[in-house]
Amino acid sequence: MNKLSFWHKLAFITNVCWLAAWLLKYYTLISPGVLQSTILVNGLLLAYLVNIPLCLFTLFLVINKKLPAGLPRWLCIINGLFCITQLYILLK
Repeated sequence: MNKLSFWHKLAFITNVCWLAAWLLKYYTLISPGVLQSTILVNGLLLAYLVNIPLCLFTLFLVINKKLPAGLPRWLCIINGLFCITQLYILLK
C-alpha cells in the first residue's frame, strides 16, 4: 500500500465520521460518551484537516498525470464528493 492510498483510506474513515457527526446533530443514534466524542472529533475536526488537502493534492496529481495506478478510483471519487460537500458547508 502506498502512502497516497493510506491517506485516502484515512480520509474515507474520517468522512464517514463526518457524516455520522452531522446525523448526531439531528438524531440520537448513540448515547453520549467516549464513542460519540470520538466520532465528533474525527468528523468535525479531522475530516476537514485530512480530506480537503488530500483532495487538492490528488487533483494536482491528476492534472500532472502522475496519479499512482494502484489507487482505487472509487475512493478518490467518494472523497472528492465529500470534499465538495464539506467545502460548501464550511464556506456557507
